Amino acid sequence: MSGLPLPPKGLRMGGAHFAADAALVAAALADVEKLKRHAGLDESSQLLDFGCGAGRLAIGVAEVFGRIGLYRGVDVQKDLIVWAERNIGARPGFEFVTIDDANERYNPRGLASHRLPDADSSFDIVHAYSVFSHMRGDDVDAYLGEFVRVLKPDGRAYLTAFVEDAVPPEVVNPPGYRRLLWFGNLHCVRYEREAFERKLSTAGFRVAHFEHGVETDGQSLYVACRGD
Repeated sequence: MSGLPLPPKGLRMGGAHFAADAALVAAALADVEKLKRHAGLDESSQLLDFGCGAGRLAIGVAEVFGRIGLYRGVDVQKDLIVWAERNIGARPGFEFVTIDDANERYNPRGLASHRLPDADSSFDIVHAYSVFSHMRGDDVDAYLGEFVRVLKPDGRAYLTAFVEDAVPPEVVNPPGYRRLLWFGNLHCVRYEREAFERKLSTAGFRVAHFEHGVETDGQSLYVACRGD
């Protein structure tokens, strides 16, 4: 066991899904296994966890591998990063960075920037779990472009999003969607599947793997490769 502390409940993203300690750890371990299977995560990987929160995935990485080549967590929520840096970032191979990019839900006073603080072709894997589910289309486009930039030529992006067939191209907080109550800024941004996949293609990705509705609250899973 890694011996890492778990984030306090007030710093856990995902609401009731990860409130219980066992559920949080199980989800972290499951995500690592999926990254191993679909994106080739191993002990040597350079992994960017975009929208890392307080480090749920990092806890899974530490449990499974001890450490990898590099785990780098990035988020706009400073309090989450501060906790993660203090409690996880002291371990070799783990680091956490706050970016002050604007997001209507999580950082409304942030900067109008979409630039990741990383060099070109730095990472084997970019992980973005339940990030585009709270982001408008123009922002999705910008960050997908950044993912292509920072990924190595044979790298993979592992991300989730709300996508459905035969719906409008982009809707914020769609009423009654999945029989859940969506409220507040960008609680749920749902995309028409073909429109979302055009975004991936325009950015320079091709879809390598897709599973509909299998992730938190019915988000879909995408694994995408650089198309060049």
